[in-house]
Amino acid sequence: MTITTITEENDLQELTSTLSRKSEFAIDLEFDRNRYRYGFDMCLMQIYDGEDCYLIDPLSGNLDIKTIFPPIQDPKIKKVVFAFGEDLRLFHSLGCFPKNLYDLDAATSLLNFQPASLTNLIKEVLEVEVNSSSQQSNWYKRPLSEDQKHYAADDVLYLLDFKKELEKRAEEAGILDWIREENAVFDQLDYSDEDHNNLIKEKDKNDMSVFEWHLYCKLMEYFDSLAKKYNKPVYHLVNKELVESLATDPNMVKKWQSMKGIFGKLKNDKFQNELEQLLENSRNEVEEKGLSKSKKASMTMTRDEYLAMRREANRINEIKNKVFNPLQDKITEELGTHAKSFILPNRLAKEIIAGEAELVPDYKIQLFRKYGEDLGLDLSDYL
Repeated sequence: MTITTITEENDLQELTSTLSRKSEFAIDLEFDRNRYRYGFDMCLMQIYDGEDCYLIDPLSGNLDIKTIFPPIQDPKIKKVVFAFGEDLRLFHSLGCFPKNLYDLDAATSLLNFQPASLTNLIKEVLEVEVNSSSQQSNWYKRPLSEDQKHYAADDVLYLLDFKKELEKRAEEAGILDWIREENAVFDQLDYSDEDHNNLIKEKDKNDMSVFEWHLYCKLMEYFDSLAKKYNKPVYHLVNKELVESLATDPNMVKKWQSMKGIFGKLKNDKFQNELEQLLENSRNEVEEKGLSKSKKASMTMTRDEYLAMRREANRINEIKNKVFNPLQDKITEELGTHAKSFILPNRLAKEIIAGEAELVPDYKIQLFRKYGEDLGLDLSDYL
């Protein structure tokens, strides 16, 4: 077995041709999501085809990572992965939609393994010590260190053997079809329209008024544009607490250049003047709109709407306690605590009651009905 770093287009084309003839391969990504630079970027792709390991460098400048997308999207070739949710989002953002994924994280959950890192699971199942020292390293740095290369390779080198062992256990437990159904869901997902920066969140409203929240949003949008310009995460330019302070007290901008926690290149008269103008324009805008300076931004519902929401929440909780809690207890008894948390978490129970559950695999529906009958529960209104 060799570990080959691929930085040239000709080598990537040759690997693509090789993978197109495989029945399965293991794949993983190293990426950065607003940690060292702006945005959500692929820094390395690792592939193990059962014989050799390849580290593909999308940052080399001498290859087009899209060259390798066809075998990744080929539904006839199984891609063995672990906890692939974020990787899948990154692929979708690049216009690549992987098919026939086999996520071992789902398999370990259904087999009632305690939630753990891939490193610890491989040690438990295969009795192999895996390198984990470079997990939090900066994957933009070039050249990659030998430690980074070994860490990246270890993320895929054991996945095929891990899959074989888990499938043996799943066959003994009679849940092979459950794992296949879980993995089939990946083919139906589409994250291509997601906002991967997601700077403005509802929870950030805190105690801000409608007026202040409008200023906060304008400021965050502005700093986001600057972050993109400087290719840095927003928090490298200014911390969120400072932005909130400016929104609640715009006059603080006068002290801008003496404040702490600000990117050095923004501490100058020119930028301060721009920021003052932005705040002035935003204040004029919200005053023209008549936005309230006293009404809380988080209180957007009328009293009737709030009461209706509370009644619905109480209804859902009552049904969950009477119907779905016993169902969860039964799953725990039969399959284990960790399997229960995967098969019927509280979130899914509430979504089913509210009629909002999507992409629920058939095996779960059948399992819920079977255990419901055993417990004398009437699930007809929910399944």
